[in-house]
Amino acid sequence: MVRFRRVLVIFVIIALIAGAVAYYFIFRGLEGAVSIAGVELYVKPSDVSEFQTPIEVHVNVENRFPAGVRIEGGNLVVMLSDLKIANVAVPAQDVGRGQTTLVVNAILDNTLLDDFWYRHLSHGERSNMSIEGSIIINTFIGSLKLPLSFSNIVETRVFPIIQELNREYEMAVLGKVIVRKVMVELIKVTPYETNLKATVTIENGLRVVPLYLSGLVFNLRTCGGILLGSGEQEIPKSIVPGEVDTVVFNVTINNSKIPKLWVEHVRNREKTMINLEVWLKIEVAGRKLEIFKEHPLTASTELRTSIFKYEE
Repeated sequence: MVRFRRVLVIFVIIALIAGAVAYYFIFRGLEGAVSIAGVELYVKPSDVSEFQTPIEVHVNVENRFPAGVRIEGGNLVVMLSDLKIANVAVPAQDVGRGQTTLVVNAILDNTLLDDFWYRHLSHGERSNMSIEGSIIINTFIGSLKLPLSFSNIVETRVFPIIQELNREYEMAVLGKVIVRKVMVELIKVTPYETNLKATVTIENGLRVVPLYLSGLVFNLRTCGGILLGSGEQEIPKSIVPGEVDTVVFNVTINNSKIPKLWVEHVRNREKTMINLEVWLKIEVAGRKLEIFKEHPLTASTELRTSIFKYEE
């Protein structure tokens, strides 16, 4: 009888402990039992194409259960602001005690990036990249649905571009033409085009003759050679000696070029220089010239983001 009582007491204690453990994990909820310790996005630059960006979503899971659990599956959605760019299925796998990194493959649809560019510029070059969804976990006390939420602010400072130049074009005894500054401002963005206004500040440093401007030629390109916009505009203007004046012209980016820009951007680890190159068509003392053509006037800006970590 005494032995039976001892066994009964031990059984009751074990039952109480098991009940307490179950109560603890059930009523502490997912945060106390299994939680997301962090999310990181990895990309291999050489795998990026104009049409897609393969990424790895690394989900760091903290398992505080006294035993391993099993990921049964789940679904994640990758968003850029309110634009859905990928659906991600979480594969089944086992997770031991402590911290484990789940690696989930995803494909970003690059054909949507022109739409993202439009939304990003429309909101002052500030967007939110987020991953939302849930993971289903099978534990020794039943199934748990673990919510996943990740957010990263994408902020850029591409526009305006203000470049002090003070470039001089010498014209022997006549004097020189001086370009003081180039400024580029965002005027309007639509889902299809990005409209910019460029202003060139010019000083007539010629001694006795007026400077006649007939027009200019421009190219907007990345350092990698992607041509975002180009053109030639007639700008008839006369600047008297010693006077400073400005010429204004419009630059249009076709937003369909943005996926190509993205490929260069990711391959450069999210640092892309964009240059506006300009040269002038003038007339001085009856002579028609194109000045700064061999070494164009250049205003530069950098597109910089920090969305990914990188795999070689």
